[in-house]
Parts: sequence; C-alpha cells; structure tokens
Amino acid sequence: DYRFIQGQYLTLKVKANGHELRRSYSICSSPLDPGEVRIAVKQVEGGRASTELVGNLQPGMKLEVMTPMGSFYTLMDAAHHKHYVCFAGGSGITPILSIIKTVLRVEHGSRLTLFYGNTDENRIIFRNKLEELRAKYGDRLQVHHILTFGMDEDKLFNGLITVEKATALTRRFVQDNADTEYFICGPEPMMVNVSESLDKLGVDKKRVH
Repeated sequence: DYRFIQGQYLTLKVKANGHELRRSYSICSSPLDPGEVRIAVKQVEGGRASTELVGNLQPGMKLEVMTPMGSFYTLMDAAHHKHYVCFAGGSGITPILSIIKTVLRVEHGSRLTLFYGNTDENRIIFRNKLEELRAKYGDRLQVHHILTFGMDEDKLFNGLITVEKATALTRRFVQDNADTEYFICGPEPMMVNVSESLDKLGVDKKRVH
C-alpha cells in the first residue's frame, strides 16, 4: 500500500494539544531505497504539527499515515536521455530530492540541473546529501545555489529567484528541447516567477511540473 512514485507525498494525522491536525509532507527517499519511506519536516515557529513531529515524536510511537498521493512526477524509463531541470526553494527540495535520486539510478542516460534557492548557506536543507550525489554521479548532476543574502562574485547566484533571474539561469545553463522536463517546488512567489519565466521562454507547458 505504501509503494510510491518519486515526487509523491504522505498525509499525516498529528495530535497536538488535544487537536487533530492533518499535514502533507513530500517523500524525500527514492522508491529504490529498500524498505524505507522517509519525509523531512522543517520546524516552523508557531507551527503546531511541525513542532509536535520534530520535538515530541520518538522511535516506537505510532502515527496514522495515508497512502502516497500526488502527480508531481514523470514516469521513469531506462531508455530515456532527458534533461531534468529543477527549481527548488527551501523545504521544496524534498520531492525534488526523491526525483534526483531516482533519475540518477534508473535513467543512466539522463542528467539533472538543480537551481536551489535559500536565504543563506546555513539554511540549505540536504546540502551534504546533494554534495554526496554530485560527487558520486559527476556531470550528470549540476547543483547551483541561489542565496538571498549570498555574496558570490557572480551576481546571478545572489538574491531572490525573480522572473528575470530564472530566465537568466535557464538561458545560461539549459538548452531547451523536447527532452527537457522542468520541476518547480518551493514558496508560491518563487513558483509563480519560474513558471512565468518558462512561459516567456516559450517552454511547452506539458513539460513544466
């Protein structure tokens, strides 16, 4: 029942201060990780569910969890030679990480480019995991960090991911064609900006997820 596709999510029932809460969290493990379904929960100040999960959940405790859902994926095929271009912001990296892990292991002819926005270096979720994957798979995975308070000599990697910045990043690092798939996940303003950018660049909406 808990078999899942990369990019899907789980809905958890959490009890906090006598109230029943339901929250959805993307799966960050790969379907190829044996016997493991893993989510990442970022504790939000004042967040009732995230505080309960991060602060009080202990090994051996039980949670009610719905079966995996969601359509944030494309079907994998070992014969594919695709370019997956991912725009993530903050905790929006969770489903993207599942997609990255799966593509690298299933589609040996495909490659990925990740544009990952965060406020600063200390807020980069899964930074070590991404470095580990990049070291293992070489040129098949390119990771570009865009930091709100960054001090990179190349100004393209500093600041928020605006429409103009998303356009400049895509033009510099992506050669769009029918085998390019785009995945966007993060804060709503970022997703709107990237979607608008890809629309202005003439990317087919069927390849934007």
